[in-house]
Amino acid sequence: MGKHCQGQTEIKLDSIAPTIRSEHHGNIEFRRLSTENGGQHSGELESGLKERRLTVRECARLQTFPNEYQFILPKTPNTVSVNASNAYKIIGNAVPCVLAYNIAMNLSKKWKDYFVQ
Repeated sequence: MGKHCQGQTEIKLDSIAPTIRSEHHGNIEFRRLSTENGGQHSGELESGLKERRLTVRECARLQTFPNEYQFILPKTPNTVSVNASNAYKIIGNAVPCVLAYNIAMNLSKKWKDYFVQ
């Protein structure tokens, strides 16, 4: 993967999920880093698994999108294509689905208190 850049971090398997960023310049979350780049998942590295970035699907799961939700899409007559780079941006800019749901449910319970006079 080359030189370890500022901002590239390996996810911690026993901690909260990383922030999924919408841009790529030096802020990339890795599933695992090589030992040369500070990788700590020694069991995975010793078993031959390579350094790699989180996939689009893994990032979507961290943002609580359903597994069947598609981010990488081909161009159709009515839409533009969405490539992996665009998919990372979409996911990074998204409010996590479960968070949005819970905020909406909380607002619905308090709607009359805030908006009905």
